[in-house]
Amino acid sequence: MPKDIHGLKGSCLVIPCSFSYTSYPPKDPRRVVWYQYVSKGYPLVYDPRYPDDVIGKFRGKTDLYGNSSWDCSLLIKNLEPSHHGEKLYAWIDPENVGYRTYRFYDVTSTILVQASPQLPSIKIFGGERTGDAITVECSTFHTCPYSEPNITLNGIEGSDQIHNEHIKDGLWKNTLTCTGVVKTEHSTIECSVTHYGDITVTGTKDKNAKCVHHNISIEPELADVTEGVTKNFTCSIYHSCQNENPNITWNYENMQVTEWNKTLSGLDQITYSNIIFLGAKEDHGKKLICTAKFPGRDITTSVVLNVQTDPVLTGLKTIGLYILTPSLVFLLACILAVVIIHKKRQRSKDASTESGKKAFSKPRMPSPKRYSNFEPHISL
Repeated sequence: MPKDIHGLKGSCLVIPCSFSYTSYPPKDPRRVVWYQYVSKGYPLVYDPRYPDDVIGKFRGKTDLYGNSSWDCSLLIKNLEPSHHGEKLYAWIDPENVGYRTYRFYDVTSTILVQASPQLPSIKIFGGERTGDAITVECSTFHTCPYSEPNITLNGIEGSDQIHNEHIKDGLWKNTLTCTGVVKTEHSTIECSVTHYGDITVTGTKDKNAKCVHHNISIEPELADVTEGVTKNFTCSIYHSCQNENPNITWNYENMQVTEWNKTLSGLDQITYSNIIFLGAKEDHGKKLICTAKFPGRDITTSVVLNVQTDPVLTGLKTIGLYILTPSLVFLLACILAVVIIHKKRQRSKDASTESGKKAFSKPRMPSPKRYSNFEPHISL
């Protein structure tokens, strides 16, 4: 039997024990009695013949565990703090085998009572990306095979398998293994263990996975655009991201954009982004780029714009040119004629002004000497 053995308060405990003889075998090997180790006397811990003589702290709580005729394991139910530190030993057929034959009290086991259970151990294998296979193991140790703990896993769906392992004397390990598929980028694996006595403890472990970006494309692939006429382009992103949809942007701003999602079979889905593109002549030969931003990664695709002129608009421009050209020529001719006429009139006016100045020049007075001998002649 183990020298020390741990047990959980309120739960059960099995002290493993076995015996064999090479000489002086007991008359009744099935007669097993357990005692409390003290300096004087033999206080009973378990004795099916004298159950009322069992000391109070163990009365009604002890029994043998095991089926082998050479098995003397003791089961203790509903451990109490008062059991902590107790030394116990087994005596095989005490009525016929005395202490002089075998000193049974030289082999004892000390009970160590724990107030609360240990957290379960959670291990995760695989599941690096959404859609990948993942295996989760949740393990717990216990010292009561009489009533093994119940283990449950949350946060993963799949097939379960339980495995029990005897580690050493008085210690067992139970492991629940679940194999499934990663369905989301961020999840919390929760493992709950319920021990005998309805004592439950829960442990958690976070699991992060990368979502898969399958493909990105723009439709239509042939980006023939008519100048001044709107056209729809749709960017499609195939991915397996469940919690975070990609952030989709276009390299042309100030244009109407709409987005929506579509779920496919399994974990795959499509995120769409539609842009109503209005092209201009200077956009010809440029790229229309769609970018999908995922955590830690961006993916892009593009099409080359082929901007064509609207034939109707071209015809209207041509007609307008035919109409406007003669009008402009006529207008220019009129303006030129007006300028020429204006200049001619200005020149004529200037010439008339100069002539007027000469005609109305200051008159010359006759010299008095010239008319000095003049005498008027009067005829009667």
